Amino acid sequence: MGTYLFNIGFWETYIRNQFIKQIELLTESIQARLIPTFNTIEKEAEDFSEREWNRLCSSCYSPDVDPANLAEKAQEAGIDYFITLSGIKQAFLNIAATALYHLFEQQVIFFLRREILRPTEENNMDLMKLSTFKKRLVASGIDISSFRSWNKIEELRLVSNTVKHAEGASARRLRKLRPDMFVHPTLKNQADTDLVLGTACSVYLPMAGDDIFVLQDDISDYKNALVDFWNEFIIACSDSNVIIPT
Repeated sequence: MGTYLFNIGFWETYIRNQFIKQIELLTESIQARLIPTFNTIEKEAEDFSEREWNRLCSSCYSPDVDPANLAEKAQEAGIDYFITLSGIKQAFLNIAATALYHLFEQQVIFFLRREILRPTEENNMDLMKLSTFKKRLVASGIDISSFRSWNKIEELRLVSNTVKHAEGASARRLRKLRPDMFVHPTLKNQADTDLVLGTACSVYLPMAGDDIFVLQDDISDYKNALVDFWNEFIIACSDSNVIIPT
């Protein structure tokens, strides 16, 4: 078994021009293109309520019908419309966090296959894991778990798993780490928030925007952590003259 010097000159350029840009563009697309489409849902709900009022009035010819009842039904329809769209917006934010983590994971595996694994290993699906990446780098003198960005990336991994699988080991760990993420944003400023945090319900439908609530600030924090990781990785490789076993 031989060794070779890690090609940091090539990979630094590639990481900055590809990996980091992919992370930044995905985040920008989510925050500047996708989420703003929900900025007008309150007005849309009001318009929906008004249309429902007009429909109910035009279809009801009985003098015994109380207009107040029709107004209440129209208002309830508008509220339901708003709640539904708010849930969809939350679902997109939850899915966005998951997408960011899996983009990062795929970047890691791409690097692992192209630079770290031996040619006879690069198609071995059992090795296509973040744990393999970490283990091989530790053997080469780099411990990515010591990076400043790593704890936030671990949090993102728990978020991703919780969004995909609902209640489970990741949800339990995340609840200890970020109990606020299990509280609906409209409840976070209430006086009983501490009580709510202490009695967070199980996660059932995160893909529907329920039970776990990733915020736009969280998406920004996760993006920053992923970008920081790759910058720390470049520095670590440059400083240590990494030798990769072959």
